[in-house]
Amino acid sequence: MKNLTFNWFLLFSCVIFLFFGCKQERTGGPLMAGDEAPDFMARDLEGDVIVLSNLGGKPVIVRFWETNCKFCKADTPLFNQYYSKYKDKGLTIVYVSSFFEERQAVDDYIEKLGIKFHVVMDEDARLADLFNVKIYPQTFMIGPDRRILATLFGGVGEAEFEELLGEYLHEN
Repeated sequence: MKNLTFNWFLLFSCVIFLFFGCKQERTGGPLMAGDEAPDFMARDLEGDVIVLSNLGGKPVIVRFWETNCKFCKADTPLFNQYYSKYKDKGLTIVYVSSFFEERQAVDDYIEKLGIKFHVVMDEDARLADLFNVKIYPQTFMIGPDRRILATLFGGVGEAEFEELLGEYLHEN
């Protein structure tokens, strides 16, 4: 009888594990290619409200950066160039400053590097937490369907822009 009870317990445990232990959905952790980008609402430094889900149908770049980051300073001119070239095709870039940045430092950075796209100060790290950002810079290339095409750490080059976003921006 004891053996029969143990067998039923073992069978029940296996069934529970199969149904609940092999969950395919991700919970927490880093965002990866194929994941849906988390929706957010933020106000940029110009006072414009940005809602990711309202930008559907076109590619979006969300870049988490710091004013003292050498990679950020080095590739921001490329972001500027790419934005100028493709903003009329619907490209949106949202630059999200790290939570510890001072407004004056961010303003100086924007002016010095000639940034013309949305800049958001993430003072309470809400967006960084939402995107699970642990290091800067981190860039999320997001497709028109709000799926993450890639998460890039460090500097970004023209090849990444073209490979990941080109098909959406070169359409007629």
